[in-house]
Amino acid sequence: MPKISEIGLYNYLSWKQVPGLRENVRLITVKKGKQLYDTDQKYTDIYEILSGAVKLGGISCKGKEYIYELVTPGEFFGNLAMLGDTFREFGKAIVATQLRVYKPAFFKHLMTHDPEVAAWCFEKIVYRWNKTESMLANIRSYEPRERIQVLYNELQKIKIIASNREIMMNRLLTLQDIADLTGTTRQLAAETINAV
Repeated sequence: MPKISEIGLYNYLSWKQVPGLRENVRLITVKKGKQLYDTDQKYTDIYEILSGAVKLGGISCKGKEYIYELVTPGEFFGNLAMLGDTFREFGKAIVATQLRVYKPAFFKHLMTHDPEVAAWCFEKIVYRWNKTESMLANIRSYEPRERIQVLYNELQKIKIIASNREIMMNRLLTLQDIADLTGTTRQLAAETINAV
């Protein structure tokens, strides 16, 4: 039996000939800047990134947009219904992005009826938790300029395929995005990056 981690969820489901696959999963491509969902949408689909990248964020109490996570190929996001009434986020493509879109009820059925899918999904969730915890650890462990440099260097190692070309992740972000991800200011991010 093939492993989901090796062939991907969709290919695994195709191999298993899961009923309803074509009716419940679609492939989309969105342009840079396209909002997949906004903070007013409580119920969203579940998205799998095949190529490109998406930033996740919210709106501050002052009405300003901020980001707190970047999701890249192989990662899943969306369907906020299970997080309670107070959680709101948006998902926006930062480069042309290809995604698989799963209907939430279908995805939930897969998780509750296929132990392989459930185990794989838990691995994905733990991976995302680890990303978030690592980012928070960096904010706590480094001085502001150091955390900007650490993030910028890490993002330089991540290459995203979009529109058949390879782009370094740090080139896709604004200075404000970098400031948001490091708990600093746009001005400090600009000074630090320009000093390199």
